[in-house]
Formats: sequence, structure tokens, C-alpha cells
Amino acid sequence: MTIPAEPALRHAASFTVHTFEIDAYGALDVPALSGYLGEIAGRHARELGVGMEAMFARGTTWVLGRQRIEVPGEVRLGDVLHVETWPAGVERMAALRDFVVRRDGEDVARATSHWLVLDVATRKPLSPAEVMDPRMPREPLPPIVRPPARLHPLTAWDEDRRFTVRYSDIDVNMHVTNTSYLAWAVEAVPTELWRSSRLAAVDVAFLAECHHGSAIRSRARRTGPAGFSHAIVREEDGRELARLATEWVPRSAPNPAST
Repeated sequence: MTIPAEPALRHAASFTVHTFEIDAYGALDVPALSGYLGEIAGRHARELGVGMEAMFARGTTWVLGRQRIEVPGEVRLGDVLHVETWPAGVERMAALRDFVVRRDGEDVARATSHWLVLDVATRKPLSPAEVMDPRMPREPLPPIVRPPARLHPLTAWDEDRRFTVRYSDIDVNMHVTNTSYLAWAVEAVPTELWRSSRLAAVDVAFLAECHHGSAIRSRARRTGPAGFSHAIVREEDGRELARLATEWVPRSAPNPAST
């Protein structure tokens, strides 16, 4: 694991897993975990002078372009998680940021992410170097997890679920927040898999914006015994909004109401 030595380039915070952040089996929902990562990334960005308020004042904003989360250890209700993050360099037009999540000193999750700087008016990406703190590394650090080079498009699917974008799906950029895409992808896996397994890894590429009132299709195809490919597609124009891959492992505990 490569973590910058400069204290200002690291940020840590603790989160307690609440009842509204777990699934029916008592395990932390991965979309909720992604919310923790977004929260601590935002806090650190503010410390470095590139928080959302400062970005909006410049007519720019941050948007998440790619994220991979791995959860090798199951996280349960009441667990106290220590989350640490650091900037991990620049790759083409993306600022990289990595995360490690620990419980009682043990790693229970890891994540890597690519962030784009967007011009608010034109919605076009800008070079991260225009806003980055000069102390931030420019050369990419070895990633704490390594996503595949490319997620392939979904050309056929086994499951197809329809959703309408709600007010609660919209973030400060006035488009669908990244955690909603993860939640929609989970909804497209078979019920028997969800009952027997938990989400242990997710890789997502965000391809286009989506706004309130749109209808979307969440599609999934099994790629192995415990793996799925996903596509989130806007219904009105067929535009692919996000592409995902998920990996599942057996649950450690049954639903208490069913025992």
C-alpha cells in the first residue's frame, strides 16, 4: 500500500454503521459505504482549498468518473469504521484518490476513484492541474486496488428493471448521485442471489449525466457463478449512463426474521 508521507495529503475520519445504512441481513450496504467515501473525499478537498464551495466559485465542480470498491470483510451494524484517504496523482484528465477502511485495525474495504473537473456552464472536463493544490502528487501512485482497464458494454441481459429518477437521487451538481447508480445495479440481480450473497466488489464507470424525472433501465447479465455485468440506460434516448461489474460472496448471517 502506498500512502503519501505528507500529513496534509492524508485525511481520516470515523463512521459508525447505522440501522438505515444496512441491508435486510445486517450488512453495510455498499452504496452507503460509497457515501462514506464521498463524504471524506469532500472533507479533504475542503482542507486542500478545492471543496465544492471553492469549485463553484470558480465555475467548476468535481464529478466522479470511475470507482472500484472492494469489501473483503463483512461490515455489520454498529461497527466503527476508520476511513483514510489520499490523492494518488493524475491520469490523463482524472485526479486519482484512494481509500482504505479499517475496523479495529483490520482492513475491511479498499477503494480507488477517478475524479473529473467539470466546467459548470459547458459541462466539459478541464485539466485537474488547473485547480489542484501544488502539494498533490502529479505522477500516479500504485493504486490500492486495480480496476480492469475497461468495462465492456452490455449487449444482452437477463434482468431489466425500470426506475424513475427521484428528488432524493439528485446531488449538489443537480444530476443523479453516484450512490443511486450502485443501488439501481443491485436491484437488477436475481432475488435468490441477493438473499444468499452480499456485494463484495463493484467497479463502475460513469458515462453521462442524468436528471430528475428521467426513466432509467437497470440491466444485468450473469458473467460467472458470482459475477454480473450491468448497464444503466436512460429510457427516453437509450443513452448508457453507467457501466458496472459486481462480484458477490456468501453471506455470513441469515435474516433474523426468517430464523
